[in-house]
Amino acid sequence: MQREYQKPRVGISACLLGERVRHDGGHKRDAWLVDVLGRDVDWVPVCPEVEAGFGTPREPIDLVRGAGDTIRLVALDTRRDVTEPMQRFIDRRLEELAAERLSGYVLKAGSPSCGLDDVLIHDDGEGKTAETADNVESSGLFAGALRSRFPTLPIEDERRLADPGRRRRFVERVFAYHHHISATRSFAIVRVRGNAREKTTDWAAAEEPLEIRLHGRPFATIMRTPGADRELASGFLLSERIVRSVDDIGTIEHCTDRGPEIPAPHEIAAPNESPAQNVINVTLVDESRLARALSERRQTTASASCGVCGRETIESLTADMAPIRSPLSVSGADVAMLPQRLRKVQRVFDETGGLHAAGLFAADGRLVDVAEDVGRHNAVDKVIGGRLLRDELPLADRLLCVSGRTSFEIVQKAAVAGVPLVAAVSAPSSLAIDLANACGVTLVGFVRGDSFNIYTYPERIR
Repeated sequence: MQREYQKPRVGISACLLGERVRHDGGHKRDAWLVDVLGRDVDWVPVCPEVEAGFGTPREPIDLVRGAGDTIRLVALDTRRDVTEPMQRFIDRRLEELAAERLSGYVLKAGSPSCGLDDVLIHDDGEGKTAETADNVESSGLFAGALRSRFPTLPIEDERRLADPGRRRRFVERVFAYHHHISATRSFAIVRVRGNAREKTTDWAAAEEPLEIRLHGRPFATIMRTPGADRELASGFLLSERIVRSVDDIGTIEHCTDRGPEIPAPHEIAAPNESPAQNVINVTLVDESRLARALSERRQTTASASCGVCGRETIESLTADMAPIRSPLSVSGADVAMLPQRLRKVQRVFDETGGLHAAGLFAADGRLVDVAEDVGRHNAVDKVIGGRLLRDELPLADRLLCVSGRTSFEIVQKAAVAGVPLVAAVSAPSSLAIDLANACGVTLVGFVRGDSFNIYTYPERIR
């Protein structure tokens, strides 16, 4: 279930990579970008002029201030206006770049398409020019549209990146932005609104397991959104009273014994922005505490309500799950009613307002069983455990509805019990979607009113 670390994807003016796309057939290869930063990012090259169909070599183009103070893109010699084909390219390419999930962009300084703030604006008719630095109108057409479409994206040009301080800040921002967008993943879904259905894309919070080892030995596996893993492991060990201060920690670092070695970011990247695998190893200053820590942790996890936290290795989480082949078929109207029917029988919630619920339903939407608990994982265990004690597993003709969101553990519990459909009033995590897809579970989220999203196996809902 683990995903390999993916480098930040960074857009770049193609000429800066050495591609011969300039108007004269040349390039502007930047050694630092290619040979240094290029080790730690995946470049997405773009040349607006070539991709807009202007070709290379080609007639040079300028930005021209026309009537009404409008800015046009005009061929230098023939005075041909090429603004419209450039704008069509920009509209199309920006949407394509949105799908690339870029973490930054490096533009070519001074370019009439890609310049940030240093493009010469030519006065139409009289041939006069005026440099309008630090004015938004002095941006190239593509650069201006890029900043407008992605206002929070780290964007620089190669000229400004010649400054070491600005270079350092840019790289730090790129890796911080990368970790931010890594906290979400996109999925193709079916969105239901009453009797209407449409295929679309939805975003889910990333959820992945982090295995914490003590001196190389498995200690705990916790589910988390990737990022700040060293801090997470440290806080977890403090909460478990394995360490009591930073002085108790010898080293804490990601393991390198899983798959191909991942290169660390360039030395100018912030330490906390390093690429992270899903295994982290901690050594204690006092090794005599190791045996006691491992023994006590095993006792603690044996009684944990979370279905994952007590498992020793990531590889064991889904090893014994067979895909569900249930021919279950339910109506969309019955799926939409599940949360309401569950809410009506939450007796303790009515009194306290502080409990989660899990309900087991028949294919026609009839409630079969319900359980409440302060933990939604416990509620699922209770309702599934009740069927186990009645020797009714697998639950191939049953639906599970839970309050709150759907995590990896909820889907895991349902899959083990053979439940073919899981619905929830809130969002699933990315790992819940991945597991549901792997285990043959129809996963439904955001069940509210007459609408809901189907993330996997929509054919079970008619």
